[in-house]
Amino acid sequence: MKFGIFPIEGGETWERVVEQCQIAEDVGFEACWVNDHQATEGDNYWPSPLTRLTSIAQGTEEMELVTSVLILPLYHPLHVAQRAAMLDNISGGRLTLGVGLGYVEEEFDAFNVPMEERAGRMIEGIQFIQEFFEADEPISFDCPFFSVEDWEALPDTVSDPRPTLWIGGWGPKQISRSVKFSDAWVPGVVADLGIVEDRKEKQREHVENSDQDWESMDHPLMRECVIAETEEEVMERKQYLHTTYLDEYGGEFSHPLMTADSVEDFHELADDRFIYGTPDQIIEQVEDMQDRFELNQLALRFHHSGMPKDLVEDQIRLFGEEVIPAFD
Repeated sequence: MKFGIFPIEGGETWERVVEQCQIAEDVGFEACWVNDHQATEGDNYWPSPLTRLTSIAQGTEEMELVTSVLILPLYHPLHVAQRAAMLDNISGGRLTLGVGLGYVEEEFDAFNVPMEERAGRMIEGIQFIQEFFEADEPISFDCPFFSVEDWEALPDTVSDPRPTLWIGGWGPKQISRSVKFSDAWVPGVVADLGIVEDRKEKQREHVENSDQDWESMDHPLMRECVIAETEEEVMERKQYLHTTYLDEYGGEFSHPLMTADSVEDFHELADDRFIYGTPDQIIEQVEDMQDRFELNQLALRFHHSGMPKDLVEDQIRLFGEEVIPAFD
């Protein structure tokens, strides 16, 4: 099992973010994941995932760098391909480029991208990026959304034959696309584990009809996490996580799998969705997930609305020291 973190975002100095990644690497986390939101309620997100990961690459030694997920329809794929290839070079081949459709209408309006074009833009975009990564001669690409003619695909990637590509999203078409156009499907943090289990079965059906190998491919997952030495401390810390969801989904900001009503009661919200408890309890929860569906990469978000930064780092250390060794 490979563990990763989502470093703290928003309302903090960048130096503190890099320090947090260094702490995580020191205690056994192998990957840093960042997401891509341009607009949100509260202060839990920053934009520009490839820029952030480039800095984190310079501040860490071996941590893998994952976009989970970059909203590909919002950008010109040539820009994404070039910046991703540069990051792969800067990091010495540590990039995994995860992409998705996006779902926040405000973001599409701001970037002047019609939401009804997002699926086509993502499909064409990821095919272009793969071609760019693997090109050994100038490439041309033409589609309804962009065109590139006789373009020198530089720089060459360090990853051979290319950086890993993932696709995120919950709909049946996205799961099918993840198999057809990428190396893995990456589920987000919002859905409960029953939904994850159901979607993994659908993914497996598609993989069985493809050239991919179910046993050897990546099986990543994102989850929220609260950890403490005692159950009493866990109950105190969970309030920060609950506040995050009340802030993000209790108002007008919505998600296809989350409503304002669904976030009111923490225990109903957390049931079969969040990872929280003492180290021993969390070890049991992760083992249970592995029994239910394929899982070999787990990225966790420890920072929640209003949580003191020292407390976030205490959780990272505790998880690294007490939980990760159980999966070595």
